[in-house]
Amino acid sequence: MASTTSADLTAAHEQNVRPWLDLIDTLRAQGVHEDLPLPQIAVMGDQSSGKSSVLEALSGVPFPRGTGLVTRCPTQLLMKRSAPGTSWKATASISRSQANRRGGADTQTRSVASPGQLTDVIVKLTDALTASQPYGFSQDAIVIHVTAPDVPDLTLIDLPGIVRTSTSGQDSSVIQEVNNLINSYLIQERTIILAVLPANQDIATCDILERAAQVDPTGERTIGVLTKPDLVGPGSEDEVIAVLNNVSKPLKLGYVMVKNRTQKELADGQSLSDAKETEAKFFADHAIFSRSNPLNLGVANLTIRLTDLLVRRIKTVLPVMKFEVQEMQAEAGRQLTLIGREAPTAPLERMNMLMKLVAEYCALLRNAVRGDYRAGILADKPNLRLRTIADKTFRILGDKIRETQPDFDSPAFSTTLEAEIRGLRGRELPGLVNSYFFYSFMVTKLEDWREPVDTARQEVFDTVNAIGANLFRELCPQYPYLANCVATVLKGWVERHVPVMETRIEEAFKQEEDPFVSTNELSDEIVRVRAERFDRALNVVVKAAGEGSSKKKGAAAVEELDAFKNHMSEHLGQWY
Repeated sequence: MASTTSADLTAAHEQNVRPWLDLIDTLRAQGVHEDLPLPQIAVMGDQSSGKSSVLEALSGVPFPRGTGLVTRCPTQLLMKRSAPGTSWKATASISRSQANRRGGADTQTRSVASPGQLTDVIVKLTDALTASQPYGFSQDAIVIHVTAPDVPDLTLIDLPGIVRTSTSGQDSSVIQEVNNLINSYLIQERTIILAVLPANQDIATCDILERAAQVDPTGERTIGVLTKPDLVGPGSEDEVIAVLNNVSKPLKLGYVMVKNRTQKELADGQSLSDAKETEAKFFADHAIFSRSNPLNLGVANLTIRLTDLLVRRIKTVLPVMKFEVQEMQAEAGRQLTLIGREAPTAPLERMNMLMKLVAEYCALLRNAVRGDYRAGILADKPNLRLRTIADKTFRILGDKIRETQPDFDSPAFSTTLEAEIRGLRGRELPGLVNSYFFYSFMVTKLEDWREPVDTARQEVFDTVNAIGANLFRELCPQYPYLANCVATVLKGWVERHVPVMETRIEEAFKQEEDPFVSTNELSDEIVRVRAERFDRALNVVVKAAGEGSSKKKGAAAVEELDAFKNHMSEHLGQWY
């Protein structure tokens, strides 16, 4: 009956857990994780918090131990449970992208026959990764595949411990390097944070919980692991229990407490199976911890919870991942379409294609200048619409020019203007203004236009260069060298026309400096204004003269006033 139950559990595991983990491992093996974040569990904590010991208890792999920065690069541990009775086997290598770049014997995949040999391989691969690094630390990853009947189906990533201060002989820059690496995993929304916390220290001082709270404020993906319970001092157990029961520093996923092998037990050669029995006995015999929920104690319960968390995480994000892969595939297809067919090799065919490309490019550039965006690249790429972008620059220029306009209705302006007019009094007749005043006034105002005009000119030239170059790159992205040549030619053409444009701008400034015009528009406007003022004054006089001064009534009185008004206009209006 027991064997049947065990078989049923194994079948259920194969059906409900293994397919999901195999899927993610397959995606990772294909390098998908370099472009798309995958669900994973990252082990994080302070230096010497017991991270590697937790991994060792979960996997049976004796990770290198010591004080200080023992873990000097990320280590991906991919565990896969095999059928009962099969042998233990493992492989170790550098991550795929790094192996492709580095090469050499140290980056080759190595087969390992025993856990003890794997420890030496990890040390050698770590040294190979960090030997050429200035701080003895690398962001490249070691990948370990372990297949055995007594390991869980689980994937974990061991990260270097948080460095608070640099030690003797250690560059202070390593602190920032380690922090950057840890943060790169923390911010990934699909990463489960396994926060390792020494139970014999004040949990409030553990930096990893604060960092996790910043990126995971709801606690959806953070689980705490309390280590070193055997080092908790008498009287401090209540504080640890408060954390374990999720009362102090609560996490949505809660906490699990584990007891790893001590240094003495390691020195005595205690096996992992014996260590599990020692752990169970420790919690069962402990006066305080034995009263805790047994599901929160032990490596076995931690394994179950981590496996369940990872599978649930995979199921949750898989539809989104599928959509993201489809989007990336569609984008790759669009880029392949832009590349087009293979370039011709015959000289005549090359020349014909070049002429066609140049002709199409010139047509597109003309349409971009004219504002004709009806079809082609210009319809799909608003950033290539030259006329639209240039018009925006011109509108900004117009706004800045208008900002320099004086407030003609302001008393301060009138006072200043009167002072300037008096300061330029010369031989002109009384009541007239020195003509040089207009010159000086315009020159002063024109100087306020210099800076916005120069800014607009530079922006237009930069826009022409940028759009002209990008337009050809969008037209034929498969010819980047040709696009660079076109950009160089266009830049030279623009630079040759800079003096021409500057001359035209100076001519416009010269014309604006002269306030007088050679047409009759100004004199006609003066006459119109004077006539309006004369009519208003005449109406006032006529109205005043008509009140009680005429003996006639009704229409006769109106007719007499109109005659008087016409008489005054005929004799006095000629002066205006």
